[in-house]
This record gives sequence, structure tokens and C-alpha cells, in this order.
Amino acid sequence: MFSVLVMTLLVALAYSDLRRRRLPNRLVGMYAVLCPLALMASGAAPVTWLQHGVMALLGFAFFLGLFVVGGMGGGDVKMAAAVLGWTGLSTLSQTLLLIAAVGLMLAVTGLIADRLPKSGKRKASQAQAIWDRTLFLLSAKRGVPYGVALTIGGMASLPVYWRY
Repeated sequence: MFSVLVMTLLVALAYSDLRRRRLPNRLVGMYAVLCPLALMASGAAPVTWLQHGVMALLGFAFFLGLFVVGGMGGGDVKMAAAVLGWTGLSTLSQTLLLIAAVGLMLAVTGLIADRLPKSGKRKASQAQAIWDRTLFLLSAKRGVPYGVALTIGGMASLPVYWRY
């Protein structure tokens, strides 16, 4: 139950970030609130609750620093805190590495997309229109959609005992 809802929220967040470069607070909040519910449903020990809470706070502080220097948007900060809250200590390094790798791939892909030719035609063929839309979605000129990288990290960090 939780896993389907969590995955649906993460996909919706990634889609929104890719399309609009925005992560709606309502969706991020729903994703974040599901973590304590999953901890409760799994019967997690108090120390596990503490670990997840500390990870969320540390994630918020770290990514807030990136926001302050212009490295990412405010929605990314909130989503990163939620993802790291779900992550906890056991999969922290793998999750951060995955988020960084996917974020780097998105940044490079965006830079490449900005250099590729667009049809530029108002009445382009369907294939050209899809090509142009894809280049637009990936464009680094619009910013890097870190929400997509955070989504991948969030999906990978879901503990096995919450996948029901």
C-alpha cells in the first residue's frame, strides 16, 4: 500500500520537475508525511525514528546551503529533506551517490540538449515536434531538474520491509 502511493508521488514529482521545474509543496508534503506513517506501520524502534528524523534535518541543512549559493531551488531542498528522511542511515551513502550521479547525468544531458538543433518550424512534423519538446524538457537553460534525481534516489532508498 505505502510503496504504491510513495512511488506514485515520486513519479508525479519527477514529472512536474521535468515539465515545469517545480516541485509542488502539496506533493512533497504528502511524500514526507508518508515516512512516519510507514515507520509506524512497520513497528520501527525509537532509534530508527530518530535516525530518519536526523537524516531529514541534516539533508535539509545541507541542501539549504546549496540553495543559498544558487545551486538548486527551494523545492529541491524540501524534497531532498524528505528523500533523506525516508533513507535513514543504512542506505545514506548509496542514495546520495545515486542522486549525485543522476543529477550529473541530467546536467550533462541538458547541456547537450541545448546544443542540438531544433526544428524551429511552427508547423513541424509530429516527430520534429516530439524532438523539440524533448529538448525543451531536458534543456539546462531552464535549470537542472534535480527532482528527477531525487526521485530516483527516493525510489532506490525504500527499505524492503516497507514494500507492501
